[in-house]
Amino acid sequence: MTQGNNGSWAVILILLLFFMLPIGWLLVTYTAEPYHVVSGEPLREAVQAAGITVVNATDTTWPVGGAVGGKTYTLSDESGNIYTIQTQAFDTAGSRDGAVLLFNSQSIGRGKPVGKLIVVGNHLVYIQPYTSGILKKIAPELKMLQET
Repeated sequence: MTQGNNGSWAVILILLLFFMLPIGWLLVTYTAEPYHVVSGEPLREAVQAAGITVVNATDTTWPVGGAVGGKTYTLSDESGNIYTIQTQAFDTAGSRDGAVLLFNSQSIGRGKPVGKLIVVGNHLVYIQPYTSGILKKIAPELKMLQET
């Protein structure tokens, strides 16, 4: 082996570590939400704890396998801003995880809606727009529901 080959292998190894190490840390530190049945309406509980008003709630079912029903909430904050957030319950961990994979498999602008999915037990909560202040208010409340 020549010095050039050793140098190129070292560069390849450093590049692999540069890209793979952060991904590995993310996988270790951010474990998936375990599937468990959450009774009631987790979003309504989180919204009420955050001091946001539920204006309207209608039943809805996403056209995804394993979806057993959820709600579309119209919310209003203290500034009078109106937000629409959807929830959906799933019958198995596989169907819930499949819906998450389906959502993440699409690129933004090519069929993927601009929003954020939050997993709470057997529920998915879809928040749009995810850059709004409402996410900052209800995300800690939903996080507490994840841990119970």
